[in-house]
Amino acid sequence: MMLAGAQIVESSVSFKTDEAGRSQAVIAPGPSQALSPVQAPGSGLSRIPSREPVDIQFSNVTYTVSLGINKGTKQILHGVNGRLRPRKLIAIMGPSGAGKSTLLDVLSGYRTTGVGGAIFINGRGRIMKRFKKMSCYIQQDDRLQGLLTVGENMELAADLKLPTKLDKYEKGEVIEDILTNLGLYEHMNTRGAQLSGGQRKRLSIALELINNPLIMFLDEPTTGLDSSSCTQVVQLCRSLAHQGRTIVCTVHQPSASLFALFDHVYVLAAGNCLYQGTTRNLVPYLEQAGVPCPIYHNPADYIIELACGEYGEDKIGLLTTKAENGRELTWLDDPQSIPTMEELRKLYPLSVMKEQDNESGPEETPQSNQRSVLIRRGFLKAKRDPTMTHLRLIVNVVVGIMLGALFIDAGNEGSRVLENYNLLFAILMHHMMSPMMLTILTFPSEMSILLKEHFNRWYSLGSYYISITIVDLPISIVSCAIFSVIVYTMSAQPLDIARFSMFFAISLYTVLVAQSFGLMIGAVFNVVNGTFLGPTLSVPMMMFAGFGVTLRDLPDYLYWGSYISYLRYGLEGYIGAIYGLERPTLACNQAKYCHYKYPRTFLKEIAMSPNMFWWDILALTVTLFTLRTAAFLLLKWKLSAVR
Repeated sequence: MMLAGAQIVESSVSFKTDEAGRSQAVIAPGPSQALSPVQAPGSGLSRIPSREPVDIQFSNVTYTVSLGINKGTKQILHGVNGRLRPRKLIAIMGPSGAGKSTLLDVLSGYRTTGVGGAIFINGRGRIMKRFKKMSCYIQQDDRLQGLLTVGENMELAADLKLPTKLDKYEKGEVIEDILTNLGLYEHMNTRGAQLSGGQRKRLSIALELINNPLIMFLDEPTTGLDSSSCTQVVQLCRSLAHQGRTIVCTVHQPSASLFALFDHVYVLAAGNCLYQGTTRNLVPYLEQAGVPCPIYHNPADYIIELACGEYGEDKIGLLTTKAENGRELTWLDDPQSIPTMEELRKLYPLSVMKEQDNESGPEETPQSNQRSVLIRRGFLKAKRDPTMTHLRLIVNVVVGIMLGALFIDAGNEGSRVLENYNLLFAILMHHMMSPMMLTILTFPSEMSILLKEHFNRWYSLGSYYISITIVDLPISIVSCAIFSVIVYTMSAQPLDIARFSMFFAISLYTVLVAQSFGLMIGAVFNVVNGTFLGPTLSVPMMMFAGFGVTLRDLPDYLYWGSYISYLRYGLEGYIGAIYGLERPTLACNQAKYCHYKYPRTFLKEIAMSPNMFWWDILALTVTLFTLRTAAFLLLKWKLSAVR
């Protein structure tokens, strides 16, 4: 007897058999529900995958996470098994905390630490380098470049993911085909930040479709979307899967009509498999297990209620045993025709793998191409970025005018030498705090995009790091030059091109070192922790700069601190630029007696030599390269640590 759990009140779900003998779900509109345009599947992409489809099997997969130092570990996945068939749209379902996203992370290769068990691709053990070439992972949060339009995002992604031998017209055809089928062509000139939730999700899928992957993993693609957008996204995934791809996505609790669109479903509860099979076989499976679906109940809702333990914890154990924790394949389509591992190895000989391995390197395009595309993207973003570019320039102009007005004409007056010394330290503080805090506050948001694009083989970390360094250099030079000209002229420092060049060189070096320091912190910590650590770690730099306590008065056991403080070299460089080069006696027009009108008297008082400029430049250069290298290594560690 067929239970009424498969019936839907507002719209009915039926199944028909196609010419190949496969059953397909058909959604018929109810009396009050017309079939909307978004529910009709598109004609599909013209670029069908050229390779053979992929059959994935996983066996006894476990995942253990550490709870902290001396707090032990927790096992999330408990030896689950499964089979992900090609040309199918597969949903991994379960309540919150069941391990859906964790299993998806493990299957996609995103999680590698704490993972146990085996994953087989077409009958052979998964080789990560080869697997990443044929797969992509689209995470739950849509990590897009909000400052770029849909068309620009697609063009830049095509330049990074398609062979360089293709010209812009051939790449344009690929982009048009994808955007037309995904319903985004009319939004070509809309910026990513202005797209709706459904459009952002479809753009995330479109970006990964450019290099035509065989396997696609999507984490919660319907979360946060309305029912119409959900249907659009799932219909799209179904159409892509039936073209020859294996598409696996996690879904929390779909409606009955949405549930019927999936070919296969894999249900998890507390890290165990309760069911693996087709959507139409779920109701008979539950009836056979002794937990029949109630009349007029959505089967998807009912299996989630069972997984939550609403009908007793014993039901979870019962279903896990019946499904053999994912080993049972009889509820899949035509289980007798499912090939064994040995048969799959014969179907896909190693000679095919050899051809695939020779196709390209770790990324799709050479590193020289990656750098040029990323630099182009960086300048495009910088031109439109209101924080990193526009606000940065405005802040330098405003602060420059404020400091210039506060210390106006202090540079040439013998009675105001100490004021001028305070000005130099204030300039140093500005050059330290502004770039450092800006990087700490903005880089973590860029980090999430880097994680996605680097994992999906858009580019190497080295190419990305070189590009952000090159892109930011002109902005740093321009903003620093504007600030230096304003402050230098308003405070009446000596109008000598050599002295100004020395002053500007020290300013620029300080900005670049502070920015590298902020990059180190921003690469490892989130915004909250970074905002605390940045100023805190800068305090020792100020202590050992030689401003409050002269270098001569530092205790022997703390003198080492002056060697690691880049502010010490910055301040010493400023002193060399302003009061070095045998500067003549200063004018004494605003007081009867000027104790520091002879620059050598002042230099002796603060215990700084005027002839250390080039040593200061060398020290700042070494510090800059050390911090930049450290930031790169920390970034590399972060990319692997999150996995």
